[in-house]
Amino acid sequence: MPVIRLYSPAAGPGGAALGRLADEVTALLGLPAGHCWVWWHRLDPEEAHRPEWRAGSAAPVGFVTCRETYGTEQVGALLRLLQRRLVDLLGVRPEEVYLTVQRAAAGELLVRDEIQAAGTPAPDAITDVVPIGFVHSERRELTDDDWGEVRSVIRLDASRFTPEALLGLDTFSHAEVVFRFHRVPPHKVQTGARHPRGNPDWPLTGIFAQRGKNRPNRLGVSRCRLLKVDGLDVHVTGLDAVDGTPVLDLKPWLREFGPREEAVQPAWADEVMRHYY
Repeated sequence: MPVIRLYSPAAGPGGAALGRLADEVTALLGLPAGHCWVWWHRLDPEEAHRPEWRAGSAAPVGFVTCRETYGTEQVGALLRLLQRRLVDLLGVRPEEVYLTVQRAAAGELLVRDEIQAAGTPAPDAITDVVPIGFVHSERRELTDDDWGEVRSVIRLDASRFTPEALLGLDTFSHAEVVFRFHRVPPHKVQTGARHPRGNPDWPLTGIFAQRGKNRPNRLGVSRCRLLKVDGLDVHVTGLDAVDGTPVLDLKPWLREFGPREEAVQPAWADEVMRHYY
């Protein structure tokens, strides 16, 4: 659970803007909503020394406290995200934003009544994978059906990629997307069997024999139609991921990766998918 403290002589951007910033941080790190705290501290410029402040700049100094188990690449992506959003919110120059990270060592971080032990990865975080980008879509509700006509944009992280990373993707008709079900809280993850979609008319089925989002590791895989590639934006249709979804991988779909034999599935799966697309 990152804790972000921002100090500036200027008035803060407001609770709603800070809340959106916290949501972006949790999405980046693969955390459930509510697992990031952001504070804005307004300072008297006469009580602190920073030359930019005396010149009238609102650029903040920020301190981020997080678990020591987050990797360097994850922390770097977090700092770049904070820098971009603060530049957008405050209209300051990127070089004016100062951010530093304090990692909480083993035994020095109490989270939800649990002291984090050495080498223990956060139970609700992606520890080795950093999102390559995020889904931008008008679809924000976690509903099950009618994904076929939904248009989305997968926007790659500009701090890590250039359009060269997508060179040639537009020669394919479909793409395969690996993403994180970031809005599924850990306590709702299923590890045994359940009725698909909670429907008692369908048989009790193991979590690995269905495609529900409440699954261990909360990973989703989807194939969608490619519409166009524009810079770092990949426009698609039929992607069953809501706005803000962290994208972990993107690759072209090749016919040869489909089943070489006729696919077989039970009757309940036909019913589940009847109105999915």
